[in-house]
Amino acid sequence: MKHRHTIFSLPKPLFWLLLISNIVYAVWLNIEFGSFWSWNIVDLAGEQKFELHDLFAIGQFVLLGITVDAVIRHFVVHFNKTDETGQIPAIFVQAISILSYAVIALFGFIALYDHSASKILAASGAVGFGIAYVLREMISDVVACIQIQVQGLLSIGDFIKLKNGDYCQVIQLDSRRVVLKNGGYITYTPNRYFVNQDFVNITKQNPAMGARQALEVELDSGNDPNIIIDLLKQALRYVIQADPDFYSWYKVSFIKINNGTFSFLLLYECNPAVSASSSKTILSLAVARFLRLGGVNMNSTLETFGSSENERTIKSRLVDVHRLGVLSVLSLEEISFLSEASKVSKCGVGEYLIKKGEHADSMYFLIEGELEVTIPNERGEEIVVGSIWPGDCVGEMSLLTGEPRSANVRAKSASTLLQITKADITPIFAANTELINEISIILEKRKAQNQTLLNKPMEPEELDRGIKVLANKILKYFFNKD
Repeated sequence: MKHRHTIFSLPKPLFWLLLISNIVYAVWLNIEFGSFWSWNIVDLAGEQKFELHDLFAIGQFVLLGITVDAVIRHFVVHFNKTDETGQIPAIFVQAISILSYAVIALFGFIALYDHSASKILAASGAVGFGIAYVLREMISDVVACIQIQVQGLLSIGDFIKLKNGDYCQVIQLDSRRVVLKNGGYITYTPNRYFVNQDFVNITKQNPAMGARQALEVELDSGNDPNIIIDLLKQALRYVIQADPDFYSWYKVSFIKINNGTFSFLLLYECNPAVSASSSKTILSLAVARFLRLGGVNMNSTLETFGSSENERTIKSRLVDVHRLGVLSVLSLEEISFLSEASKVSKCGVGEYLIKKGEHADSMYFLIEGELEVTIPNERGEEIVVGSIWPGDCVGEMSLLTGEPRSANVRAKSASTLLQITKADITPIFAANTELINEISIILEKRKAQNQTLLNKPMEPEELDRGIKVLANKILKYFFNKD
């Protein structure tokens, strides 16, 4: 949230009353003492004792100082209300107020004591120089704070990138220092030092931009760099679509060959509120998933099979894929059995894997490639409603209940899939019918999460009822019993 500086200003009625009071006071001085100006009435240097009219003379300067301060504040508040782009900060107003009081006080001292202006200015200049030298660091911090705020360099809540690459959030900004938060650490930097260092204010950039981070991936040089780059780009696209904290900008580069290894650099943008370590963890998990499902052994070389890819090798990847879908409740032994029974399917770019309304008893696990889910609108146009990434499954409701397909699914890129049919999974359910209930829980909880995202949260009783209904539907479809 942007920080707004509160500047005190008198309400309009009091402000105008203060202006009028200066005129009234001057007229009263003229009536009582014969002059509108107090310095024509008294000479404090020549008087032996303090008189009542001396107090009235000093009072005119006090009233004048208060009035000048009020005029400055009234102008600034009016300016800030009418110009949202060039806000005058509170510290600048405070500095001007102090300066105006000092000038009026100096003028009053000269006028009321009837001293030589040149001597007073010389003496006050020497004293001022001494004070400025003693308070030079504080004055430098205040001046730097005014520069920061007048130029709009920072506001409280802004995210910035420092020269060393750290991303921090501004949590405090006052006349002496800038306070930054980086993860759980708080740093305090005097304004005079901060204003001279290089930084990028992420918050004040284009709203579509985020904090730019980098992740380096090193793999064995036996890998095909072109295939690796394609897989890394797909991992980035997946994360960008799945996580709103990741923005659309990214780059993947092949950067070096070193001692039998290839190094790749992934550049990406994310929400500055997400720490670098957290964003790298999220992206690294996605990269590991896509490389593994793409057939990359990250300890050695790429398993390239091309068009004659070994079917057994593809089927073995079900061990990695199943943890991401509804079959996560199956044991490794059951998954091994299912992988042997499954069939490898290929889908070319633009080809339909599934069509809405079809009756089928199979589901697919995507091993390589990318699919998109579409639904026709009233005019028959295909509207993309989702993507299927390597590791995702599609068509599970038709497999488990025999229900017709609810959407179209077509290949966005050449894709390799594992097809599992009702006949393949029936022996597993027959040996352990409790798996049906566990799968029903996964599916209904996923449905409940989707409804929560649509602001239609599901009550616990409704969730329990849905699990029972789905489990009975699956039992009836597979074994013709409730």
